[in-house]
Amino acid sequence: MSLHELRASLSVVRSGLTDTSAQAAHARELLEEYRRALLSVQSGTGADASGRPWLPPPLARAFDQLDEHIAQLGNVESALNQYETRL
Repeated sequence: MSLHELRASLSVVRSGLTDTSAQAAHARELLEEYRRALLSVQSGTGADASGRPWLPPPLARAFDQLDEHIAQLGNVESALNQYETRL
């Protein structure tokens, strides 16, 4: 594979990485919107005994998993940048 072909392939990978990162960011925005909607609907009526509104336990896990995924994408981007500078 020539250097030109390698750079073209890396460009395709970078494009896919950019798209995936944008989709992950959008998914996080949607999760946050869902969380806000749940809190808004409950606004004092759906609170538990402590006065805190109820949020489904999987929601916190979804945020954690998505944040981990976004961090991994950042690591991939860093590795790709390092690889490209070595070319």
